Amino acid sequence: MSAADPWQIIVLDETTSTQDEGRRLVSGKPGIRRAIRARRQSSGRGRLGNAWHSPEGGLWCTLTLPVPDGPDPFYNLLLALAARDSIASSLGNKGLRLALKWPNDLVIGNRKWGGVLAEIAGTSTSPEVLFGIGLNLDVEQESLREHPGLSEQATSIRVEFGHSPSPEQALQSILSNLDRLIEEDHSKGGRERNRLRVAEVLDTIGRHIHWKGPADRTGEGEATGISPEGALIVERTSPGPPGEEQLRSAEISHVRIC
Repeated sequence: MSAADPWQIIVLDETTSTQDEGRRLVSGKPGIRRAIRARRQSSGRGRLGNAWHSPEGGLWCTLTLPVPDGPDPFYNLLLALAARDSIASSLGNKGLRLALKWPNDLVIGNRKWGGVLAEIAGTSTSPEVLFGIGLNLDVEQESLREHPGLSEQATSIRVEFGHSPSPEQALQSILSNLDRLIEEDHSKGGRERNRLRVAEVLDTIGRHIHWKGPADRTGEGEATGISPEGALIVERTSPGPPGEEQLRSAEISHVRIC
């Protein structure tokens, strides 16, 4: 993945999903770094195909990125970090409250205000990644309540801080931050520096968690770190004997210890 080529920015009034639009564009004209933003989505989706409600005032966007060397799962976390840092920088010291929850959520405490996901597109010889971004930015509480399928813990930057950057401002900052992180990642020692940046704001580390992975495999343990490949490192406490494990794909819950 390279940060050398400029971004082609496409803005739509409404679409079913920017991921669908990204897949269509990659199929017709591959090899272009695009940022596809919609003011509204009628059928947005999150990780594992979950519905993502997309009221006006949020950032609903897909980045299409050619990956000639193949997808790198760590870049999903880099995009989340770029989004977190971009919004945090607009909030001053209050932005320090913004954090990441592995593998793809942006949170304030236990309240989710955004998420990212990655899907593979293109062909086996010319693969691309569609990185979806969904951020509740300038969205009022009433708009969140209009969608009964949303978690009660869903929130927005405006709800939490009383103001928010616009989707346009947020996207420009995210693209700039992502390019900077990609350039860093390609430099000597850059992956380790980026890993530490992610770990610093990853609220999952140090938590007791419960996870559900592929084939409904479950477990509990303490999250202790993040690998250079983006896997969550955990000290498993159950089931079975204790031991270190690396989670590469799982749904996790932060468990309260009473």
